[in-house]
Amino acid sequence: MSKTRSSLLRRIQNPSDQPSWEEFDRLYRPLLIQYASLRNLTRDEAEEIAQQSMAAIAGGVQKFERRSSLRGWMRGIVDNKVKDHLRANRKERRARTGDFLREQDTELDPATLWERQWNKTHLLYCLNLIKGDVSPLTYQAFEMYVIQERPTVEIAKKLSMSPNQIYVAKHRVMERLKKRWGELADGIL
Repeated sequence: MSKTRSSLLRRIQNPSDQPSWEEFDRLYRPLLIQYASLRNLTRDEAEEIAQQSMAAIAGGVQKFERRSSLRGWMRGIVDNKVKDHLRANRKERRARTGDFLREQDTELDPATLWERQWNKTHLLYCLNLIKGDVSPLTYQAFEMYVIQERPTVEIAKKLSMSPNQIYVAKHRVMERLKKRWGELADGIL
């Protein structure tokens, strides 16, 4: 991560900086789509909400104040787009799903849904960066042990490693993850 996320935020304030917008889109469009999907929208509806949200972000980023958090500002935008969509399509959605109560359940705690997706997006971003920082074997051991929660005996056998080497791999990746997360947090979290 050669540039911090805060510099990305500064760079997208220039609407003609296409590479920065592409980077921003790669990082945040999946978050917006997943969040809208968790709000009980179809994939197509969620993609439309993400597109509308990105357009609103592009239109408002020059006025964005660092006094507020990017996380909160973006959540406000996507929440408003989801609410507008749900209001506009309420009758159609009820007829299509036939389950008004299910629709209501997704409205219980959007803040929790957003926080989970925000953190997941940034965690995956950091992990993707870390893959290039360590050997493929180290990352594979980490992934199997921490993410897949497989037993060390199984990992050791599959990767021809000792349990101690697996613990060392976990430690190495976790240290890099803390560093990357800290860099990202300094910028926008």
